[in-house]
Amino acid sequence: TTMPLVKVFSTKGRPGVTTTALALAALAPAEARAVLVECDPAGGDLMRRHGLAAKPSVVDLAAAARTTVPASATRNAPAVPEDPFATTTQRVLLRDRAVNVVVAPAGGAQTRAALPELTRTGQATLNPPDRLIVADCGRLDVPSPCRPLLDLADVVMVLVRARADEIAHLREHLADLIDHAAGRLLVVLAPGGQYSAAEVDDVLTGVVVEELARDERALRVTGPLPADRRAAAVLGGDLVAGRRWHRLPLLVAAGQLLDELLPRLATTTARTAVRP
Repeated sequence: TTMPLVKVFSTKGRPGVTTTALALAALAPAEARAVLVECDPAGGDLMRRHGLAAKPSVVDLAAAARTTVPASATRNAPAVPEDPFATTTQRVLLRDRAVNVVVAPAGGAQTRAALPELTRTGQATLNPPDRLIVADCGRLDVPSPCRPLLDLADVVMVLVRARADEIAHLREHLADLIDHAAGRLLVVLAPGGQYSAAEVDDVLTGVVVEELARDERALRVTGPLPADRRAAAVLGGDLVAGRRWHRLPLLVAAGQLLDELLPRLATTTARTAVRP
């Protein structure tokens, strides 16, 4: 059995993808042993935002995935760690909560080189038996090396602002997304939109049913997330988390979103509250 993989990305721009992914990982129950993995082919943000080291990174995770083998295969060889995250994670501290993260180099070239190892057929690093993985995939482009994660993920979460241009851009990707993630696709409205979740749902569901001839349950729309500069600053490393950081509007909304996702995930049946 494997623990869930949640893929978070956008189809135009990057409307808070890393911030949302970090919030989900921070609020996950302790028993899920959540790890946020930066898989953005354009490069990562966490290293600079939170003053983390350049190594270990997703490049080291790919190397560990390549060399990790079951214990039974190393009878006459030096022991190889079965948990590649044991040596490749760093921690983002949010007052009382330490969030395990695997950072990506700021430049995307190394990440793009590492991702094929993590997404190749049969590779289970991003579907480990004892961890919830939140994959920050940035913007999904047509040739993106993150595309195989559409098939692997238990939840495919796309962030989009409810504006005409961004909804139109999502529509262009919708057929492909439905083909790979029908029933697992969650459209989350980011702050700064013009339309309600119901209006966006009507538009996208119409495309799914009328143009693609697919079940209307192929996707779900939720949000919008609140515009919360304070929470964004905390998650972005610009502001020290206060004693009640988890009660900031964006964190509350992220917690509610996580509660909605948990029935789809195998980690637990209830989210453990973050205590003040």
